[in-house]
Amino acid sequence: MLDLINDFEIFLSIERNYSILTVNNYIKDLKEFQHFFLCKNMEFNFDNLTQEKQARIFISYLNQRKLKNISIMRKVSSLRTFYNFLIERHCFKQNIFKLIKLKKAPKKLPKIISETNIQMLFKAIDTSNQLGYRNYLILDLLYSCGLRVGELINLKIKDIYFSNAQILIYGKGNKNRYLPLHANLLKMLKYYIYNIRAFLNSSSSINRNDYLFLNYKQKPLTTKGIRFILDQLCFRIKQNTIKISPHMIRHAFATILLNNGADLRVVQELLGHKNLKTTQIYTYVSNTFLKNQFLTHHPRNNYKKNYKKLSTGETNYE
Repeated sequence: MLDLINDFEIFLSIERNYSILTVNNYIKDLKEFQHFFLCKNMEFNFDNLTQEKQARIFISYLNQRKLKNISIMRKVSSLRTFYNFLIERHCFKQNIFKLIKLKKAPKKLPKIISETNIQMLFKAIDTSNQLGYRNYLILDLLYSCGLRVGELINLKIKDIYFSNAQILIYGKGNKNRYLPLHANLLKMLKYYIYNIRAFLNSSSSINRNDYLFLNYKQKPLTTKGIRFILDQLCFRIKQNTIKISPHMIRHAFATILLNNGADLRVVQELLGHKNLKTTQIYTYVSNTFLKNQFLTHHPRNNYKKNYKKLSTGETNYE
């Protein structure tokens, strides 16, 4: 079974072009499924894995652990993908996890960081030193391009097209996209690559296949490293009670575009969403913003009408 999991890992990495984080999550879910059978003293082979009953026992086990519905759905999704992979290789004839219908988790509204807090984060960064300059650039890319954290850490020098003022993003599910770069960001990227990054990297030569962002150990930055940078910035602006994640900045990117009148399909393309429904959740946040703006600024909302009651109990407006 381990050989199949290894083959599946290669399939996700090469054929599906999934990020390292996504692949690791898939493999983690599969190994948990395997471990469950071992703990139950059940042989982990093709005979018992073709039974729908075994799949339901595993899901029951997940429910007993009181996992959130969205976590269970993710694990089942991983197993469905694995079974599809096995069917393509003629190991199975049917996908037992497709027979199981789970209750869909209600979609939560994205947590949004305010524009004020975003600007406070920028102001908290000291760009006079190399790491500060790098961190400013990271924050600018997250906010100006709406990148996922996995997309950010996987950026390479070759992905930046200075002549076209664009950056190539290798998105989820093999959905790649070109994003525009504003003039100041383009200028900062060029200075970072030829000056700051050269300082962080012991090698004097610049290889276009190298990762864009390095840590102080001259290794590519990780998701954990990006989160640590944001945590430190929150501490500096005395917002350490608020957990600002890279994805919250991505949400802010989408919301500010919609609030300023951007077309929903344009925002969909910029975010790299396959389905428009995924992007539509931001319209609710945007509509809330519009409502608040209306209630705050429209003169009729602040107009107080004087009225008096008639003896009949009716209301007579003056």
